[in-house]
Amino acid sequence: MNETDPRFYVAPSTIPGAGRGLFASVPLEAGAKLAVLGVLIERGSLADECTQFADAHKMRVGESGLMIPLGFAGMVNHSLDPNVEKQVEGTTLYLCTLRPIAAHEELFYTYSDYARDRFGLD
Repeated sequence: MNETDPRFYVAPSTIPGAGRGLFASVPLEAGAKLAVLGVLIERGSLADECTQFADAHKMRVGESGLMIPLGFAGMVNHSLDPNVEKQVEGTTLYLCTLRPIAAHEELFYTYSDYARDRFGLD
């Protein structure tokens, strides 16, 4: 799986100690979508159990699906003041911009309660 989308790039995060983050390479309109590429598994399945190492990164998709992001979406850091949010259409997961995003602005998503606890955030 090799994700290419010229609208985004990965660079050091603006959050001290956060490692790398995802940035817009061009201005994005409110409502712009980034498809989350990854592995879709069923919550509570053997695959879910075998991928516990990624629990803090899994994103819920519908009632029983979990997505382990493998591309750009996995690089989006946490903020309680996010500029993208999760949107589910069937079994496809997107991160959608909540407002216009400037070129070279970092993208932020609000992590789940589990992830925030696991990473010691908030």
